[in-house]
Amino acid sequence: MTAAPSLRIAIEYPDGPDSARWVELTDVGSRGSKRVRAATLLDAQKRTATASDDVFVDLDVLVASSVSEAYDRYRRIRPGWQPGARVPSLVHPGTVDTLAGLLADIAVTGVADGVTLTSRDAEQLLDLIYGDLAERLAVHGTDVHFRPRDREQVVQRAS
Repeated sequence: MTAAPSLRIAIEYPDGPDSARWVELTDVGSRGSKRVRAATLLDAQKRTATASDDVFVDLDVLVASSVSEAYDRYRRIRPGWQPGARVPSLVHPGTVDTLAGLLADIAVTGVADGVTLTSRDAEQLLDLIYGDLAERLAVHGTDVHFRPRDREQVVQRAS
């Protein structure tokens, strides 16, 4: 029997009005890690394949109850964005189900060892990750070993 694909997950946690810190929410792997921005999944996969450290690819997310609502809201915060537009970093406006599917695909195909999820609302993102997203990833067969949720510890690790 083949082991389930695993994925490391981090978030970008706001540190102030103009800065943020990277915080891993999963158990730390045995190798070092490197955070990258990639315009496409293929770009991310190429960088992962040649890296000596684990690669975390940035993924800007906006989760809503429907994909169309997520697109509309994303367009409001990123004027000029439209589906399929080439941007400097991966983006995913969608539902929790579509996000879980994308993360499972990233794990299965080896696009990256981990993802850094970014959002305008880090607190809501934390709730999503430790709630519905963790459950949906398990349904997809993706192995994610989250550290126990403790908001104070997350904030401290961000410091």
